[in-house]
Parts: sequence; C-alpha cells; structure tokens
Amino acid sequence: MIQASIIAVAVLSLALCWRNRHRDAGITRNEAIRRKMKIIFLALAVCSLCSMAVVHTYRHFNPPPPPIIGP
Repeated sequence: MIQASIIAVAVLSLALCWRNRHRDAGITRNEAIRRKMKIIFLALAVCSLCSMAVVHTYRHFNPPPPPIIGP
C-alpha cells in the first residue's frame, strides 16, 4: 500500500513537471508562487510517506516486549 502511494506521488510529480515545462506563455508571480507551493507540498508528502514506511518496518522487526502479567 505504501509503495503504491509513493509510486503514485512520483508519477504525479513527473506529470506536473512535464506540464509546467511545456507551457508557452510566461508565468506571473502568483503562478510562480503557486508552483513552488505545489513542489513543497509534494516533497512533504513524499517525505511523510517514506518516514511512515521506516517506522512501520522498524515496528515490524522490533515488536515491543510482551507485558508481564502476575506478581
């Protein structure tokens, strides 16, 4: 599931880069800011997905010790 999300975000970023590269007209200041914000949010999304995968893998291979029951 996480790998599919990472692949989807990567494909989306490539599509956005390709679309923005092939624009004919010049961009305004607002469009430039909007583009930068998209890139920042995309980078944050990828980083959060990767960090979740690292935490999940660590918890999978290092489970907490069983609780001690009794006196």
